[in-house]
Amino acid sequence: MHKTPVTKHAKTCAIAIGTLTCTFAFAGPVQDNHGLTDLIDRLGAGNEPTGAGVEVAQVEAETTNGYAPDPDDPEFAGKTFTLMNGTSGVSNHATNVAKRMYGTGNSRIAPGTDSIYVYTAEGWAQSSFLNVGSGGNPASPPGNVALFNNSWIGSFGSVSLDSQAVRRADWSIDASNAMMLNGVANSGEHSPLMSFGFNCVSVGTAVGDHIGGVIPAGYDTAGCQIPLIVAVQGTTSNATGIVSGVTSMIIETAETHPNTTGNYFATLSETIKAALLTGGKHEAAWSNNTEISGPNRGRTIQPIDSMLGVGTVNIDNSWQVMSGGQHASSTSIGGLIPAPHAGWDTGIIANNQSKYILLDVETPADEVSVVLTWNQTVNSGFGSYSLVDLDLQLWGFDGSSLVDITGDAGLSVFSDGNVVSESAVDNVEHLYIKNLAIGQYILEVARSNSSGSSKVFSVGWLLPESDAVPGDVNGDGLINVEDLLMMLAAWGPCSGGCPEDINGDGVVDVSDLLQLLSYW
Repeated sequence: MHKTPVTKHAKTCAIAIGTLTCTFAFAGPVQDNHGLTDLIDRLGAGNEPTGAGVEVAQVEAETTNGYAPDPDDPEFAGKTFTLMNGTSGVSNHATNVAKRMYGTGNSRIAPGTDSIYVYTAEGWAQSSFLNVGSGGNPASPPGNVALFNNSWIGSFGSVSLDSQAVRRADWSIDASNAMMLNGVANSGEHSPLMSFGFNCVSVGTAVGDHIGGVIPAGYDTAGCQIPLIVAVQGTTSNATGIVSGVTSMIIETAETHPNTTGNYFATLSETIKAALLTGGKHEAAWSNNTEISGPNRGRTIQPIDSMLGVGTVNIDNSWQVMSGGQHASSTSIGGLIPAPHAGWDTGIIANNQSKYILLDVETPADEVSVVLTWNQTVNSGFGSYSLVDLDLQLWGFDGSSLVDITGDAGLSVFSDGNVVSESAVDNVEHLYIKNLAIGQYILEVARSNSSGSSKVFSVGWLLPESDAVPGDVNGDGLINVEDLLMMLAAWGPCSGGCPEDINGDGVVDVSDLLQLLSYW
């Protein structure tokens, strides 16, 4: 069968005498930069997710040496590589990406992942997976693959074929719930494969040393912003490996945490994406061009930063969102129960419908992050999409009515940021609010101007944790025998954020007891 050639470009820093040599601008260890150190402090060493049990796929541009990581590298001991496009020599590029994605050395983030399927970019885009240029659907992910890492860029040299490839990838994400983490170009100009998708997660570098901004005209996603998230690495290839590793840890949490295990919605691609993006850490330079004065203060049509997306990937933040569990939204503002400080909801929304979630801010919130995302549906034949538009807004709540906090009404409510995100093109909406005052608020997910069937959406939120005294189970400001007795009475599985579960792992057990005694 004739195969359309794909122009592929491995993302490299600099090539010197055939050896990949990269200069990285790390502010500190990989684990510190991406929240893993904080998560280990939170849960205790050995209790953090590692990507264990999550099967992944790594797609690489083939070089003269091959396309696969070095299976004999000590960082990959005990890991199984399945080569999907024939035998391969060692690709230095693939090895470097793999070390960040699932290696066991200092540059790693998720060392527990041990089953990896490896493709060439050309094979994956054509007969091995996406089946571009054929009449058939994309293949099913092999084994139990939950995510694809695409640390390559390319083009068929045809807008039509590039668009078909992206649509096929979006169809696969929606149909199989497999995440796709796709690097953007490091330099030059935008490259459509594979970051131009609606349903994927596009990845850049935390210093903004990549091609970002809006997707150019001529593509289905024209006007959408990329990248969606960044990592502290010197190239977008390696940054994508870090984000893929964090994603595998979120997936493991969804599958194993007591608050989410057995919940079908927790493992949907929309939910994983919402948890990942909600956790993004915003640096000082971050901006989504929110109106800062006048009647539209607090509104934006640009959900994310033009170069940094939602910010730097952070597993501690994203773990809080996922492990907070599902808190169901409602079509009415009456009778709402306050949501936990971190959590998510994934549900179905009809045209011209709104869904509401109550947030109770008990102490001033220095930062609030909320992300709404949904998949766009690829039509039969992979020639177009059926697009849905959703918006996101935070309202004040007086106990019975919604209170508008845009414009001057919000001056005493929040110091900076946006309480409305209303892009007409992106399928991600994002609220980032600074210094939100004490009070009750209602989060609204609204659908309009999009006819058709009901749509799955996912929204995640992250507010500061309570300022309560650690270990003070009964809230009296003391750590004493009363707290101990309450903990013993609550021994065992604990769902819904009970105070006895000090480390937040969903179980009141000896770990919580030891932690309480350390606060005595």
